Amino acid sequence: MKFYIVTPTFKALDWLQRCVRSVADQAGQGVEVHHHVQDGAAGDGTAAWLQQWQDAHAGVPGYTFSYESGRDAGMYDAINRAWAKLPADADVTAHLNSDEQYLPGALAGVARALLQHPEAEVALGTYIIVDAESRYICHRRPIMPHPWSSQTVCEIITCSCFHRADVFRRHGIRFEARWKAIADVVFYRDLVNAGPRFIVLPELLTSTFTVTGNNLAWTETSRREWAELNTEMPWHVRKRHAFAYRWCNLKRRWQDRRCAAPQEYALYMPGEETRRTISIHKPTCIWGLRTQGEISDVY
Repeated sequence: MKFYIVTPTFKALDWLQRCVRSVADQAGQGVEVHHHVQDGAAGDGTAAWLQQWQDAHAGVPGYTFSYESGRDAGMYDAINRAWAKLPADADVTAHLNSDEQYLPGALAGVARALLQHPEAEVALGTYIIVDAESRYICHRRPIMPHPWSSQTVCEIITCSCFHRADVFRRHGIRFEARWKAIADVVFYRDLVNAGPRFIVLPELLTSTFTVTGNNLAWTETSRREWAELNTEMPWHVRKRHAFAYRWCNLKRRWQDRRCAAPQEYALYMPGEETRRTISIHKPTCIWGLRTQGEISDVY
């Protein structure tokens, strides 16, 4: 199965190097990977590193890499530009931000699930939330999204969402670049409303989402855009937001109770070319209960 993964980046070379490695080692086990990085051309050495990586990995079985450096209108515009290059022979596509990583065997697990469920058009996996030092905070299981709740709650996160490429081309939904912080919410609202057939994979650990302290979701831009988006919603949709938010969290907790707790995960650390395994001492699906990870043996 051929995957086309896109990554936007801007002034994030240290994070990007780890992200790229986490995609490259997915090749194998019936998985072919093409990774495209859309670089905002910050002049920080990213373009030079990307060229070195491309040259060094030319001819690697099952893995191809490309990049483009140029000014864009922000992260979401960069993702759209990368998706415009979606190869005709791709089976699955997804996007992974530069401060995120895929976990070992993630794409192979998605491939197996989509082969077993040919009716599924979008696959959702479990992701682990970590801090800037890659220490465990919590994990989040996927839940089946619904149009009524997705109007105000982002039930899907990009790093653990995988689209069949033919369906992705057909529905044509892309990020609205006018939003600089909340385009994810609008994208997944529109995707859910389009009615693709989802499959949830709560036992499959796909990726990590990093709380760096600079995440767009907690910026003043995000608050301002949420206020603007609220003015575009009918009053009854705004009124049920609190209920929808609590309902989604309850579904996540119920989903977690049905699954074995994760015990460890393996990530690339700064300047290292192999993954390190991080133990999870107190697994929780509740964001806010902090559990420190302990770096152990090399994966």
